[in-house]
Amino acid sequence: MRLCLFTRAWRASGTGLYASELARGMAEAGLEVTFVAPRSSDPKLERPMDGLRRLRQPHERPGAGRLRNAVLSLSRIAAGFLLLARARLANRVFVVTIMDPLPFALAMLLLLRLSGARIIFVVHDPLPHAWHLPPFLRAVERAAWHGTHRLSHALVVLSEPTREVLMRELPDFRGPVAVIDHGIVAADRAAPLPRQGVLLLFGTLRSNKGIVEAIEGVRLARAAMAGPLALLIRGGGHRDEAAYLAEIRHAAEAAGDAVDLEVGYVGEEALPDLIARCDALLMPYKDFHSQSGVAMVAGGHARPVIASAAGGIASLMAEGMPCSPIAQPVTGESVGAAILSYFQRPYDEWESSALRYRDHMLDRYGWKRIGARFGELARQLLA
Repeated sequence: MRLCLFTRAWRASGTGLYASELARGMAEAGLEVTFVAPRSSDPKLERPMDGLRRLRQPHERPGAGRLRNAVLSLSRIAAGFLLLARARLANRVFVVTIMDPLPFALAMLLLLRLSGARIIFVVHDPLPHAWHLPPFLRAVERAAWHGTHRLSHALVVLSEPTREVLMRELPDFRGPVAVIDHGIVAADRAAPLPRQGVLLLFGTLRSNKGIVEAIEGVRLARAAMAGPLALLIRGGGHRDEAAYLAEIRHAAEAAGDAVDLEVGYVGEEALPDLIARCDALLMPYKDFHSQSGVAMVAGGHARPVIASAAGGIASLMAEGMPCSPIAQPVTGESVGAAILSYFQRPYDEWESSALRYRDHMLDRYGWKRIGARFGELARQLLA
């Protein structure tokens, strides 16, 4: 079974890590995979393996300057068209995830479809985190967003809640809509809980992550606790939410030494040491419909979570992820109450349950198993 996997993501975290691990999982499952993507920022993800052919695009460079990165972006897009055409010579099924900006994505998908290719589109989010066009053009942008789905023969979502939202958006989609889980992001060996009262919030700093509420919740819980409590916040700001990032900075400054904020990309190589410093991950998400890569990291590193039942996190909680739940609506008060509830339970109980859940995740969410699921869907489209 041959197929091509395409993405523009290259960082070794988040959607870039997802694509790289998926490509390797497909190859491990016995598929012949052509992986079209920029070179990963983690050299380990570029190691050769049987069944995996790499076609690489250029990509943007942090700190390279706006003009140079604009040129690199255009080079990446042009190379993407050429490499997809090259991949089409040997592949009929294309799995696409995190494509180029909408006009280019639509053109790529249309050309693939006209060539007779079968397209599986991985829908990480049923709706964009932010709309780019002004409100009076929202219908046009929404139609273009839906167009990437309608040009596909099958859709893949990472959780059942994502599928439910997507089907409300696209009730007339005629192809298969498969729920194929996000793979585990696991440490080789889980570090023990440090038991120092440190929580971690990391990932892209968007408003739907409830970061300001997290800071307020930590402040309230700290005032009510006898023991130590601190929050580490690590991640880059979202390009469309500069005002929210300023709000985060202001709230963190007002919280004093209760909050340690560092804004910037968190590489995969930094994660083990960062997670080893924390007793739990804080995830007060709201208006969130996708599966959380951060939750998969937490489970793979044997860390409990203090989280709202948002998107795919609700599914993980239902199957036993150790969690102190945050009540809806997410507010500083509800976050603070969940933090206090977490620290009322002994560390030994949290640690043993987190280790048991990690074993469960290694069995259920291994990338080889997930790659095989994509192979089954590809065969279904060719039948």
